[in-house]
Amino acid sequence: MKSKYSSVLKIKKQDLDRAESNLSKARARLRENELEFELALRQYEELRLPNSGSASLLRQGLEIVSRARAFKEAKKEKLELSHKELAHYEMLYKKANLEYEKIRYLQNEELKKLTQMLKKEEERFMDEIAISRYFYGEKKA
Repeated sequence: MKSKYSSVLKIKKQDLDRAESNLSKARARLRENELEFELALRQYEELRLPNSGSASLLRQGLEIVSRARAFKEAKKEKLELSHKELAHYEMLYKKANLEYEKIRYLQNEELKKLTQMLKKEEERFMDEIAISRYFYGEKKA
């Protein structure tokens, strides 16, 4: 049965679906960033400076370690941003879900009222039929 909330409910459902999609994409990005950070962390921890050799070899080792540290820090920042993004999309999803549930509740209440009204109309109609049959039956007898 169509109500005045049907079109609004449809739009809210689309918003909810969009929010859910964004949330799942954010979760996927978070997992991907977690894996990238773990990989960068492992690579950084596996690096060792040479114990012996020339100064240029030592400088190269230090340069590699500093680049690995910078790479690890960049991945850590990206991971933190992903956590913030996920929190943002979770909040948007909760908000969209709340709006959808409000409209759905209002629609259900309207449908209940309409059903009650139709039931009362049907009862009145049935009473009129019973009364007319009663009086019609008296006139025939």
